[in-house]
Amino acid sequence: MTTPSKQDVNAMSNLMKALNGDKTALKEQVAYEQQVMADSGHIDVSHGVKTADIKAMENIMNAFNSASNNVSKKVATTMNESTKTPNGVKVGMFSVEKNDNGYYDIRDNRSDDTLFEEICLYETAYVITRHLNSGKKINSPELTKIMASNALFEKFYFDAIQFKDSYAKAKKRKDTNKMDIAEARFTRAKSEAGSAKRSIKSIYESIK
Repeated sequence: MTTPSKQDVNAMSNLMKALNGDKTALKEQVAYEQQVMADSGHIDVSHGVKTADIKAMENIMNAFNSASNNVSKKVATTMNESTKTPNGVKVGMFSVEKNDNGYYDIRDNRSDDTLFEEICLYETAYVITRHLNSGKKINSPELTKIMASNALFEKFYFDAIQFKDSYAKAKKRKDTNKMDIAEARFTRAKSEAGSAKRSIKSIYESIK
């Protein structure tokens, strides 16, 4: 990540001071830009706004925009940096923690409130925290997509567990008809859960 140079920071500072009414530093920087132009042999002696003045201000604005972009990128990167914790991982302002049931909770580090509970997949929890850190709202398309995919996964995942249990009970009773039904339902639920899980992992891989 490229950090703002001293020149970028100075340009930003001077421009902000000018916007607040103190144009001293900005005038000094413009004068410096003019001197550089003069030293290079480019001298404009016409009346009114000079090309050198325009060029100097253009350079300052370019430096300001560059510094602003660098700062914004660095803030975004910092907000999404992951740090391991005893219970899981901290991602910016939120934490993904594995609970006693083996599922994942999402906690707001600022208020210590638990925002989401009992999420089956770590990938889902991580994607949600990334979107929350970037300022996405709960009803945003990004969060709606990951939560819908997760709901689909969990439905078929728990259905598969139920059908597997039904198969075991039917087998114990030697009820072959019920065994066939339970096995078919289990196979379908397992396949659907796998498809939803792959979709979630694809989203996770694209933003991690």
